[in-house]
Amino acid sequence: MNKTLQAVQTHLHTGGHLWLFLDYDGTLVPIARTPDEAQPDAALLYLLARIARTESIDLTIISGRPLASLRTMLRMPGITLAGTYGIEVRKRNATIVRRVDPTRIRPKILKIKSAWRKLIAKRSGFLLEDKGLSIALHARFAKPSERAVVIPSAEVIARMAVRPTNFRVLADVDFLEVAPTLAHKGKAVEWLLGQRKLQSEMLVYFGDDDKDEEAFEVVRQIGGIPVRVGKFLSTSKAKEQLASSKDVRVWLGRFLEASRETP
Repeated sequence: MNKTLQAVQTHLHTGGHLWLFLDYDGTLVPIARTPDEAQPDAALLYLLARIARTESIDLTIISGRPLASLRTMLRMPGITLAGTYGIEVRKRNATIVRRVDPTRIRPKILKIKSAWRKLIAKRSGFLLEDKGLSIALHARFAKPSERAVVIPSAEVIARMAVRPTNFRVLADVDFLEVAPTLAHKGKAVEWLLGQRKLQSEMLVYFGDDDKDEEAFEVVRQIGGIPVRVGKFLSTSKAKEQLASSKDVRVWLGRFLEASRETP
């Protein structure tokens, strides 16, 4: 990561501009038992605010969280917030953009929510999260035997309820989510870059999971630097790696100080 820091520093000192994309959960803060528990501390808010005030940097927080959650936690100007994998965005100028029609999304979400709620009734360790434009089922803290039954059953329910042309089902062993097809961090990066054309751009993206990997591929294609946070993954599209959210904060602090130094 020292080479990346040097490259960014040189780029900024020669008049370049940086697009800095940061995932939230698992990247800026550790994964918590529930989303509500993963709140930013004062040190993180101060760090992000300092980056946001740097004229040569465009800072974007891109997350699976709904935009409302990001806006509540990150109350600072000059920052782009991309919620629900980039389908609802608050731009730097505070303009709100929703890239899907909620009236076409919500009926399906509510139908799945009702079915999933019945499925997990009287079972412990599951968390149903209605994000507004998507619905997620968390099973990280459920018993493995229960998880092995519930997640596949919930996936069947989801795939029967929606069309693959309009929705995508994001599945893992302990997580399931149904979201519009545009809820894709790679597509979101492309869309965001198209909104504000700048000269001498450099892009660095930090993320920790498979949804970020979708963005990594796009970032690599346009010559950017994707950084994987957390456990090493041999199949990752990332060019660099950091071990934890703590290391991300350290790197961002060093980067901020380096960007202010004279060459």
